[in-house]
Amino acid sequence: MFTKLITCIVLVATSAGAVIFGFQEERRQIQKDTSPFMKRKLDDSRDIVSGLATENYSLISKSAQDLMLLSHEADWNVLQTDSYLRMSSDFRSSAQRLRDSAHKKNLDGATLSFFEVTLSCVRCHKYVRQNRELKKK
Repeated sequence: MFTKLITCIVLVATSAGAVIFGFQEERRQIQKDTSPFMKRKLDDSRDIVSGLATENYSLISKSAQDLMLLSHEADWNVLQTDSYLRMSSDFRSSAQRLRDSAHKKNLDGATLSFFEVTLSCVRCHKYVRQNRELKKK
């Protein structure tokens, strides 16, 4: 009876270790994916939210411009498909509308444009993940 209990504890501990190791591997992959380039995109997005909340139009405008510039860097181009290129163009258009709304001190327009920027990011990241999964198969 005691031996069976010890065996069960060892099996549970081993399984838990495997799960924890799997989570650590996933965390490493996320950290790898969150490169300095991605951190710059996230920092600009955070600054836009801050600018929207405080009506700091110069911060919104600068951060939108920075996002537009990032979208032209080599690290941006992770895929070479028509869909990816279209999504990148849509992102730039949304970021430009955001910058233009900030120049006009149009908080509602800037907020809506930032929503469009965010939506284009989410859609594109989903597309990239799906394409990477297809390549693994």
